[in-house]
Amino acid sequence: MAVSAPPAPASTPIALPPVPRTIEETGLPFTFICDLVLKVLYFNGSMLGGDIARHVCLPFAFIETTLRFLGDEGYCSSTGVQTSTLNPGDPLNAGMQHMISSAGRQRARELLEINQYAGPAPVPIGDYAALAERQSQVDMQVNRARLHDAFSRLVLSEQVLDHLGPALSARQAIFLYGPPGNGKTTIAEGSAWLLGPPLFIPRALYAHGEVIRFYDPIHHVPIERELPPHDGRWQLARRPAVKVGGELTPRMLELGFDPVLGFYEASMQLKANGGLFLIDDFGRQQNMSPRDLLNRLIVPLEKKVDYLNIARAGTSIPVPFTCLVMLSTNLRPEHLMDEAFLRRVHFKVHVPDPTADEYREIWRRECVDAGMRIDESVVDWLLERHYRAKARALHGSHPRDLLTHMIHAARYLGRNPEFSRDLLELACETYFVDAED
Repeated sequence: MAVSAPPAPASTPIALPPVPRTIEETGLPFTFICDLVLKVLYFNGSMLGGDIARHVCLPFAFIETTLRFLGDEGYCSSTGVQTSTLNPGDPLNAGMQHMISSAGRQRARELLEINQYAGPAPVPIGDYAALAERQSQVDMQVNRARLHDAFSRLVLSEQVLDHLGPALSARQAIFLYGPPGNGKTTIAEGSAWLLGPPLFIPRALYAHGEVIRFYDPIHHVPIERELPPHDGRWQLARRPAVKVGGELTPRMLELGFDPVLGFYEASMQLKANGGLFLIDDFGRQQNMSPRDLLNRLIVPLEKKVDYLNIARAGTSIPVPFTCLVMLSTNLRPEHLMDEAFLRRVHFKVHVPDPTADEYREIWRRECVDAGMRIDESVVDWLLERHYRAKARALHGSHPRDLLTHMIHAARYLGRNPEFSRDLLELACETYFVDAED
């Protein structure tokens, strides 16, 4: 089955976080900003004032005040101006070089014993909750036309699309089930592109004196373009599609604390806010039963608020739960949970094996993508010899995989890749496992 190419994201984000006009408007204690700047200087030795401001993602005026305070305390000193390194629009003082002192190094080491975070300044949890709520209120209508456009590269029946469309429109939890290899994961990942325009993601959060690292380059795809002035602590990104599978554990659904670094990592569902949280291979989690997993998520699903524990502060915090949850499995639903639990997930979408005609269409598209001319008679031979004769089910992933086998077999034999019966037979021999074998 061909991989879906997502549509281009909308041209403008849903909301623009305003630039803080004063240090108070950052929502951070002045002492926290001073400690953060001192740790940044400790790790870098010396830096330009403008570079420090860009590193912590705060206006230079705030950093200038901070550096002046640190200098008065004897923690750093200025060593001259380098005007050649100034960016357009930077004030002259932004080119001032600042160096940490011996007293500053000692103070920084004391701070690092508590918390080694030295990245972008965090966003207060209250500010994040407010903007996340705004970014979840999008009026992106999901209709047949948009759904067909989003999944135009996939060969899906009208029934599957018509079952999926209302679920995406409602932005309710979705249970995808059916045989393996028919595109359930691809459908889920493609659905994230229908959830709205780009959104702003905080680089880190601040709650009860603790730092929670939020931005994750594995799950968050940044969008780099010219924007009006805004709070640099937020990164414009595509709607996230956070995927977990059999490796999911209860700890991954909570804030993760690193005792060495001294700060927290956002939970998986928190990173997925505003986008998609895909639990693939549902029911195959080694350390979490389907019932326990659904029990953990059912209250956030209903209330749109999750509660995460900050153990070091001895409290928990409410955080928005604005992600679309998808559960994908190739196990039978009745084997995973009883009817009462299934009823809690309102939308169930069955993704069946392709029909013979759909299977042929997948072959045609794969051959077009590979630049190979298809021989329909060879496909008919394949269906008869390796499917009907062996009572083997058709799966949408087979054409892609078999074609890859054919191409590499041709290279091994020193031949040009072609859609021939002998290459396809060799591919089937090394791909399928027959019971009699």
